[in-house]
Amino acid sequence: MSSEQGTAVVNASIVHTDRLGDGECLFLRDGVIEYAGADRPPPIGWDVVDVRGRLVLPGLVDIHVHGARGRTFNEADAGAWYSIAAAHAEAGSTSLLATLASDSLPALTAALAAGRRTAAGHRPVGAHLEGPYLNPEFGGAHPADALCLPDDGAWQALLSERDFLRMVTLAPELPGADKVIRAFTEQNVTVSAGHSGASSGVLTAARSQGLRHVAHLWSGQSALFKEGPWRRTGLLEAVLASEDLTAELIADGRHLPAELVRIAYRCLGPERLCLVSDASAGTGLPPDTVFSMGAARGIVADGVALAQGGESFCGSTSFLSDVLRFTVLEARVPLVDATRMATATPARVAGIAERVGSLVPGADADLVVMDDVLRVLRVARRGRWLDEGAERPADGQEEAGDG
Repeated sequence: MSSEQGTAVVNASIVHTDRLGDGECLFLRDGVIEYAGADRPPPIGWDVVDVRGRLVLPGLVDIHVHGARGRTFNEADAGAWYSIAAAHAEAGSTSLLATLASDSLPALTAALAAGRRTAAGHRPVGAHLEGPYLNPEFGGAHPADALCLPDDGAWQALLSERDFLRMVTLAPELPGADKVIRAFTEQNVTVSAGHSGASSGVLTAARSQGLRHVAHLWSGQSALFKEGPWRRTGLLEAVLASEDLTAELIADGRHLPAELVRIAYRCLGPERLCLVSDASAGTGLPPDTVFSMGAARGIVADGVALAQGGESFCGSTSFLSDVLRFTVLEARVPLVDATRMATATPARVAGIAERVGSLVPGADADLVVMDDVLRVLRVARRGRWLDEGAERPADGQEEAGDG
């Protein structure tokens, strides 16, 4: 596509950060959005894509995603990283934080190096380490023998990946965690509390050191308990009652019922709550398939990923578009707010909101076309439709497919 020619997406119901715009259009050129808003004639000579009134959302932003189709980001293989990113892009997630499950530090470092070597435009926008500094009492599918204490100081080797790392999830109550929080915060890496038994007091101290995010609510974290007649709040209540912390939610219909999704939404609102897939290597695989993610092993069963013993989840088997659909259709969160929770809010948490997460001029031309029940019909990444062939229609007109 020349610099003079672009693409006009017309007859669109655009899901903006704060409203739904019916009968609007977008102008895309050189991989960037030039205009998004009220209908206007497209420039002469531009390609025109008529989406026939369907929903157009920003490309989804998944900040907690481990793999897909048998591959995992824990693999020190650029091909695996490309394969996973491509699978999620086809399902609407055009920006990912490649999430690595607990493993040895040499294995994690090797996987991160492989991710950086993946060709530009075909790799995630950054990485997210979920472990190995997690509390074994709340470890879930993370094997205890793969977990470490941060006071060993070995984590300093990970600072060499600070330009690629965008998030680190740890248990702030572990000895030495304060140093890790400060060090990564100073490098503009978001530090998240997860797989943690932290008390409200520990969380308050961690926030003063730079922690500002909490992983997957209700999954792997302390909650209300009693000491004699006294009720003590855990990590869960602390974040729900907070006024500034952001948090994640795995609203896949398996990890949480719709009622808990609504509670989190009412407590944090769309500006602080992020939808995530927590997609495992089992995503896109048939039931009873066994897979690995770092040191963990799981199996696809009952629409989710389970640890092989069946005692805990081992991620999900959903794409973020599936999570968005459940949030809107089952949990009854308004479409505009749910979309923000899957786009603009996680983009801000990951520090990439200047380029992705909203349909505004100057942002990357990442789009998802959906029908009324939120099935993905087409996806564009940086202005290129992922399903387009080598040749375009002779008359310059094309329509979104019916899915």
